[in-house]
Amino acid sequence: MKKLLSLAMPILAAIVIVAFFLPWVNVESAAVSAVSKVLTGKGAAVVDNISAFDVPILANSSESRLIISIIKIFNPNITNADKKSFLIWGIPLLAMLIVIANRILGKNKIANLVIGILGVVIFAVALFKISTTDLDKLVIQVNIGIGVWLTLYAFLGMGILSVVELMQLVKKK
Repeated sequence: MKKLLSLAMPILAAIVIVAFFLPWVNVESAAVSAVSKVLTGKGAAVVDNISAFDVPILANSSESRLIISIIKIFNPNITNADKKSFLIWGIPLLAMLIVIANRILGKNKIANLVIGILGVVIFAVALFKISTTDLDKLVIQVNIGIGVWLTLYAFLGMGILSVVELMQLVKKK
């Protein structure tokens, strides 16, 4: 079991890193689709797949309006979204830091508890935010992509693994 736990944590971190480059949101403009349908007879909407890696690049480009409006969907009161968007690049770093902390402090009960709580809280807060954001009222249709789900479940897995490791340490004593 110990071998499985030591292998699973880096695998979950690798999933977070890979998911960082997968689509996090799929944006389809219904307005563009309607205009396209009138002009061509076909409702071909413009679809953009945006990964977490793309967010700061798009938020600080000349075409930043789309990504900043998507950011404001999830956090309406945000200011300086273009500058704060770089924080998203910390997600893979956080996953790697969790693995390193687990390797170095794996026998420490408090470290396992903190990692466990962190993983579960990241999952729960993000899931709550996604589920309470009404994405159906928008001119643009925003769908949550696979990258977000893989990232969230990987962090949840890291949290659960740390709690399992904590339980094993408590059981030993």
